[in-house]
Amino acid sequence: MRCHSWYRIFFCIMKEKKLYAEILVKLKRYCKYQERCKSDIKNKLNKLKITEKIKDSIINELSEKNYFDNKRFSYEYAIGKFRNNKWGKIKIRYNLKIKLIEKSIIDEALKKIPTDDYTSTFNKIANKEWSSRSKLDLNSRKRRFYKTLQNRGWEFDLINDFLFKTRKRKF
Repeated sequence: MRCHSWYRIFFCIMKEKKLYAEILVKLKRYCKYQERCKSDIKNKLNKLKITEKIKDSIINELSEKNYFDNKRFSYEYAIGKFRNNKWGKIKIRYNLKIKLIEKSIIDEALKKIPTDDYTSTFNKIANKEWSSRSKLDLNSRKRRFYKTLQNRGWEFDLINDFLFKTRKRKF
């Protein structure tokens, strides 16, 4: 009986080590494909339904070997969403908070967005949105304009300044 239980324990340990190695290889590939943060990796591990002990050891190993870094992820995320999706800083900040990134890291990442690029992108989007709503009456045009730009995460002050300058040009 003792031999039988000893074999069972041995094979369980071997099976767990094999599972650990397989999952580690999968997650290394997952991290190499694109920049990831700690919460992305935790979500991926939760889908695999493994023990907390294995999850923690995999996260620690990936972190030590620099497969993921929240600072690096935040910077890439902020720049990517700004350049590709034309998101404003508010929406980027909100989505990084959802991914459980620290406030100081978020602030640092948002500071790396070039100010001149940010304002010129905003002006292009704002001009496009304002001119596309030219057939509407002024109040509904403003309302939709505000709503559209705020949904994309652009600051209220930028939107107001744009409208103020637009009104000045007309009169």
